[in-house]
Amino acid sequence: MTPFASLALFRRNGNIVFKAPRKETSLITTQAKKSAARFWNSNISAPDKLTKIVIMNVIGQLIYVAERGYNGPKDNPWVSYHISYAEASAQPHLAACLAELGADPNKAPPSMPDTLEINGVIYRREI
Repeated sequence: MTPFASLALFRRNGNIVFKAPRKETSLITTQAKKSAARFWNSNISAPDKLTKIVIMNVIGQLIYVAERGYNGPKDNPWVSYHISYAEASAQPHLAACLAELGADPNKAPPSMPDTLEINGVIYRREI
């Protein structure tokens, strides 16, 4: 099972706040998205308004993030992207998910260089 972490951003008294993240142990991303949506939709009570659900997964040197907004039409799709440990730790709600997943941004492996020279041969990474 792949560990995912989910959290909900909601509006309370005009401010955007979030509850503590929750672990989602699912085999695939789709299961984690459905499980998170069911859980957070049922656990937000009035007068709070659900604005966004976020799920995260650590994949090597990158963090997989999927978000779904709830402040517009009901057919909002999930938006997925990858970010670095530094970008995730800069946002408080994503940093809370990193802690839930047990990922430490200070112990993240260094990124691969754009060029390597091995025995006089230069290797360039395609970007």
